[in-house]
Amino acid sequence: MSGPGTGRNVAVVGGGVAGPTCAVGMARSGYDVTLYEAYTKRVQDVGSFFNLAPLGRAVLEELGIADAALKTGTVCDGITFRNHKGRWLANNPESTTNIMRGELSAGLREAAVAEGVELHLDKRLKSLRERPDGSWQLGFADGSEAEADIVVGCDGVHSGVRPHVLPEASPPRYAGVVGSGGLSEVSDHYKVDGLFHMTFGLHGFFGYQVIRPGQILWFENHYELQERTIGELADLPNSAWIDALVERHRTDPRELGEIIRASVGTVWRWPVYEVPLLERWHRGTAIVIGDAAHAIQPHLGVGATLALEDAYELTAAMRREPDATAAFTAFQADRRARVAKMLKQAQRMGSVMTPRHWWERMMRDLTLPIAIKQGIKKSEQGFGYRLAPWPPTDQAA
Repeated sequence: MSGPGTGRNVAVVGGGVAGPTCAVGMARSGYDVTLYEAYTKRVQDVGSFFNLAPLGRAVLEELGIADAALKTGTVCDGITFRNHKGRWLANNPESTTNIMRGELSAGLREAAVAEGVELHLDKRLKSLRERPDGSWQLGFADGSEAEADIVVGCDGVHSGVRPHVLPEASPPRYAGVVGSGGLSEVSDHYKVDGLFHMTFGLHGFFGYQVIRPGQILWFENHYELQERTIGELADLPNSAWIDALVERHRTDPRELGEIIRASVGTVWRWPVYEVPLLERWHRGTAIVIGDAAHAIQPHLGVGATLALEDAYELTAAMRREPDATAAFTAFQADRRARVAKMLKQAQRMGSVMTPRHWWERMMRDLTLPIAIKQGIKKSEQGFGYRLAPWPPTDQAA
């Protein structure tokens, strides 16, 4: 295949969301792409679910892989908000897609392989060294090595690429929030209505959607000042975690406890981290994108969308500019303001999800309908953001 990447090879580290999407775009641009993923377990079995915003779906549609990647997803036609007493606060008519994290990753990896991307599992990055000619030597925990002209780190909050490429970057910081999510089997009392129902509880934020008769996807976020690692949370018995969540939402609408109690399989749980906005995302011909560059709190539900945008925009930049360092510089200049705005929006939303005082809850409930309306307008405008046109290969620089 000819294109701006002809003759150059790219190592994409991380097989979650941004990595395979970036690999698809790079392969179509003529690069020889290898995708390295640290884990070996069946990807469909990993993680809770994403609520994918319209811009995230737009990226996949632009690349022509939306139907395949989102085939197991459920369309959400709107979001309702209420307080801990069950009182309605606001509606958001935005259409989103709920999909299991593992199912989305699996679909994206299949799309990448179909484009000729070479996929390697059980490749946890251990070392990354820039060679005198500007290329990179990658070393993995299993003792194997690889070479690449360009390295794209898409390996999440606890990125292995970031400290090697940007040793001055601040480490991720705990946001004081623990999230969890699961699938529940319930009675037919819960109707499929196409809506995602959000509740600002007294001690936590809860959301759910009836995805099909008898089945509900749900998530919960709450504040925990004392940090617990993902390993410590995973070691807790599933039943103990469920009991704790039921008790946490005991003073909220009754169905929250019913839904949590009806969980089947693993209730996924994780500490939430932020990656402070980096001054730079790249060095030489290596770059980090997605959560590796700018993990934000989950309160806006745009983390996966930002990762998909990054993957698309980086590839578009490299199709316009064949010099990788110049393309990286242009990409960061275009993306940094967008990410900074979303970071602040997520922090602001997090501050109102579980107010500490009754008067703060009262003010939130009074002002939220207005804030939601303003948020809908911003959302309809993509928060002021539009994807860049995809440069045709024959017109790329």
